[in-house]
Amino acid sequence: MRRCIAFLAVLATALTGTLLWAPGAQAATGPSSTRVVTADRAAAGERVVVTLSATCPAGATIKVIVTVTAANDTRIAQGTRQKMADCTGAAQPIELRVQRDPIGALFRVGEATANTVRTVCDETDCETIPFDETIRIS
Repeated sequence: MRRCIAFLAVLATALTGTLLWAPGAQAATGPSSTRVVTADRAAAGERVVVTLSATCPAGATIKVIVTVTAANDTRIAQGTRQKMADCTGAAQPIELRVQRDPIGALFRVGEATANTVRTVCDETDCETIPFDETIRIS
């Protein structure tokens, strides 16, 4: 009986040590990047057409959520839009038509802030990265 317990203890130690040294599965979700290339005012300020440049590993999926916020005198213009795309492994354009919030102001030409949240997923894992950047609505 003692031999059986000793054997099981050695076996458990060996398996645990092997599992600790086994390399983890590497998800194909990174590196990824996005940046706003253009932000064009459209429909008399009702929306902003935002073009992003997105890079992510081929075979993964990217979901971007963009919120554009801009001042218009004493009021705020803001709108959010999301879009999904299949990753190609190279830089690719993603166009989003960001509609303004109806209770807010109209978008106008000038400085604004774009908050972009990108989520890149493969078949095993997802990576979410939020960031803000200053843009110019033209």
